Amino acid sequence: MNNALSSAINDLHPDLLRYAHYLSDQTDTAEELVQQTIERLLNRQDQAEDIQDLQKYTFSILRNLHNDFLRKKQRDQANDPEIESADPQSSASQKLFCQQVLAEIGGLTRAHQEILSLVKFGHSYSQIAKILDLPPGTAMSRISRARYALRQSIDVPMDESISQWLAE
Repeated sequence: MNNALSSAINDLHPDLLRYAHYLSDQTDTAEELVQQTIERLLNRQDQAEDIQDLQKYTFSILRNLHNDFLRKKQRDQANDPEIESADPQSSASQKLFCQQVLAEIGGLTRAHQEILSLVKFGHSYSQIAKILDLPPGTAMSRISRARYALRQSIDVPMDESISQWLAE
């Protein structure tokens, strides 16, 4: 292992651990996630020179490992009838996704932010059209374009609904 990568990993370790604790709320799981993240980074050390932002890259690895952990946990719970299924609205992954959606709305154009905020507050298409003094078809079209822009910014598949995240 080269000294620069070793030093960078040592510098990132406390932040990785803090982020892992935020994601998992369980010390053992957080430490395991950090260990797996560092292991994956070390396995890819030959690509280290190509990485533009090591912190962002490492945090992405950690987040992906956590999402994999949650998917595996959900599959295990679905296959075990003795385990009571968890409320999907309370999972850390969904909370993180909700935060990401809300943060990405802030990065959209002002018009898209405005129309999505009206959707978020539960207004119907006709109510939004009245509020913005637009024909209903135009309001629907703008909502559609704003949702499309949001999907593109957070990379959500077209078959997955984001409206549930706008309602929270």
